[in-house]
Amino acid sequence: MEPPSRQSPDHLPEETLTPEAIRELRLRGTPPPFGIRTFQALAYRNYRFLWLGQISHAFSLWMEQIARPILVLELTGSAFHLGLILAARMLPQVFLGIWAGLLADWFNRRTILLISKIGAATINFTLAALILTGQIQLWHVYATTMIKGIFMALDQPARQSLIPSLVPPGQITNAVALNSATMNTMRIGGAAVGGLLLAAVGIGWTFMTVSVIFVGAVYFTTRIEVPPNAFSGRKDLRTATGNLMESFRFAWKTPAVRSVIVLAMVFFAFGMSYMQVFAPLFAKQILDIGDQGFGFLMSTTGIGALIGALTLATVNPQRNRGISLMGVMFTFGIMLILFSVSTYGFPLPISFGIIALIGMFQTPYHALQNAILLDATPAEMRGRVMGLISLDRVVMMAGGTLAGFLASVLGAQIAQIIFGALCVIGVVILGGLIPELRRVN
Repeated sequence: MEPPSRQSPDHLPEETLTPEAIRELRLRGTPPPFGIRTFQALAYRNYRFLWLGQISHAFSLWMEQIARPILVLELTGSAFHLGLILAARMLPQVFLGIWAGLLADWFNRRTILLISKIGAATINFTLAALILTGQIQLWHVYATTMIKGIFMALDQPARQSLIPSLVPPGQITNAVALNSATMNTMRIGGAAVGGLLLAAVGIGWTFMTVSVIFVGAVYFTTRIEVPPNAFSGRKDLRTATGNLMESFRFAWKTPAVRSVIVLAMVFFAFGMSYMQVFAPLFAKQILDIGDQGFGFLMSTTGIGALIGALTLATVNPQRNRGISLMGVMFTFGIMLILFSVSTYGFPLPISFGIIALIGMFQTPYHALQNAILLDATPAEMRGRVMGLISLDRVVMMAGGTLAGFLASVLGAQIAQIIFGALCVIGVVILGGLIPELRRVN
């Protein structure tokens, strides 16, 4: 039995709870009456609305992930611009992510989430209108990508730090994994639909469909009810600076948080470029499967990612999560290498099978990482710590730019092999140098 200071209010008699704790439990909902471990977090009302909003968000996002690289290639034909567009998307998260985390600790997280959704929806409709009226230019793509990146910088810390307020402590890993499963289920449908729409109605109407679907994310966010944040102090620049320094000190002094963030830097630098930079190049220039084939390629990663996320949600691990995190990332790097090798004359189904495995290991990495950080962080600091993860986007931005450059110089196949190998080497080196990473529970 866990100590009283750590005991979940879900397991205490109602008469022993404070009014605030009772209200929080009622906002969450009732515990699941069924024995299906995989979907336990969905028994909680407010988490269901967050999850439903994530369905609309993710379906729209994955359609956009297919359409935007194709739009860039049609406007420029350049692999280098694919990398720069990824950098433009990440840049706001680099500079604003930690501040967005501070806002998530200071203000109502549901309100911040709603502002970010409305802003992103507006940008979606603007880009669709520019394309449909024939006024689209490359600078429009860069500008809308960066502005939407600002709203997405607000979204992530608020959404992730909201989860522990919607489910009990023992269900955090399950809830995070179900969020990841949603993202990747939508990858299956969204990427495939995106590819089909590109072939059937063109880029403009594909982006308009993206915009309409995203409205669902706004609606379901309005239905979430959450208890107020605990922070009631002064909200000025001096306090903000002190609060941010407090989060940096906490992250550095807490072994689980420090080691996970360091590992994430390597993952984002060398692992994430395959989706935004390498995958469209493989589809269009190497596998020669076209826009629709690119959509199905991304859908295939979604099938694997769904399997990985649901497996993690079912297992819901509470121990040895550091070792699991390293093992998942190591295997992910190996799969990146094998995928590139498979494009040297091997039958196409082999490449599709391997990219499904890439998705299957990528998603548990993200879910485990976020669950560890949320579990290791006190409630009043979760927004800032989740905001710290956005600092990893600077290496993702640099990695995307480097990926585009190497692909244009060495070719996508060799460049992807190099990036996969760096993931593997990074895990081995960090696992040896940081014993705290191996001991993370």
